[in-house]
Amino acid sequence: MSSRHHLHVSLALLGVSPVWAQPSPPCSDTTRVSRSDTLSSIAARCDTTEAAILRANPAVEGPDDLRVGRELKLTASTNQPTTERLGSLACEAGSALSGMAQDLTSSVDSLLDKNPDLRQRLGGIGDRINSTNVYVSKAEVSLAPRNGTVGTTVTISAKGLPADTAVVIGGGAPHTAYEVLQQARTSADGSLQATVRIPDWSTGQERFVVTIAAEEAEWKARSDPFQITGTKL
Repeated sequence: MSSRHHLHVSLALLGVSPVWAQPSPPCSDTTRVSRSDTLSSIAARCDTTEAAILRANPAVEGPDDLRVGRELKLTASTNQPTTERLGSLACEAGSALSGMAQDLTSSVDSLLDKNPDLRQRLGGIGDRINSTNVYVSKAEVSLAPRNGTVGTTVTISAKGLPADTAVVIGGGAPHTAYEVLQQARTSADGSLQATVRIPDWSTGQERFVVTIAAEEAEWKARSDPFQITGTKL
């Protein structure tokens, strides 16, 4: 019997599991986001780089875009057109049109006026880009109260969101993956009122950020951090 097997048996009798008996789950071409994950923690766990993760997931711009339970690609795919590739194609088309217009001593608008089919096709590309990557630049998400203990019930007030849209309300520490707490729907004027409880798993954190996102995460809006003070009563 090998010395390694003797050690394994001895540790088992003592109720201790040897390190090699509990390997970390391997990463393949994808991985699932866990609570408190960051880009750097995923990169370290999956032996890759943050830049590679961002390239493979165009919808992810930073750690705040990570959603617990979502699958992340670890290798960029060239099989399907992404928003990034569509944007690149649109830019190339625009540059080509400008060059053509200069060669013909004409303006791009004039050129498109003479070619309505081309204008329609370029408009279709723009619609696809906008529909898959909505950016809520003026949305406001406020919390009341703005500080308290773990377990505090917080009222969320949001405005400037897409109207009559299904959303998820999530939360987590700043610059880490957010976890979905509940689902909701915005009103006809793009506002939202809801309440959430600061979850027990945020114990030990100093701040908690609420994220409101589309079901498919095309856009997100975040609150200023809720300051966690003291301990739960």
